[in-house]
Amino acid sequence: MKTRIFKVFLISLLVALSVKTYAKTVPDSFNQVVSDYIDCHMNCNYKKLRTIMNNDAAFKIPRAEAVIVQTKSDMVDQMKSNKGVKQDCEASFEVVAKSTSLAMVRVDFEYENCTQQNFLVLEKNADKEWKITQVYKIFNDKEPGTTPKVIANN
Repeated sequence: MKTRIFKVFLISLLVALSVKTYAKTVPDSFNQVVSDYIDCHMNCNYKKLRTIMNNDAAFKIPRAEAVIVQTKSDMVDQMKSNKGVKQDCEASFEVVAKSTSLAMVRVDFEYENCTQQNFLVLEKNADKEWKITQVYKIFNDKEPGTTPKVIANN
């Protein structure tokens, strides 16, 4: 009888540890995703970018009279090609709007000559994970006629 109880206890313990080890942890807040996005931008962390972006995410960047649309894979590839580059800027963010399943956040990257504003749209997916679905990037020069200095190798 003692052996049987011990086996049941041992199996229960193994199952509990397996579930805890392999279960996905779902963040209760989108703040971690926003912080990860800032880290991705500042340090060209393309691996983390892959995990926080929705598969069909789009980056929209205005250029003159047109808007350039880039996919998640385009942005990951671009970051991968810039591996090791550190952005020379300060970052901050502000929540513009939030509900239980959708959030809009403005992330500002303050460079020497310009501010890059990133408007993020985050949504909870079917697994209740926050993912970035849209990014709108807008560059605002601080002084008219200056060329933005946006990256620096460290």
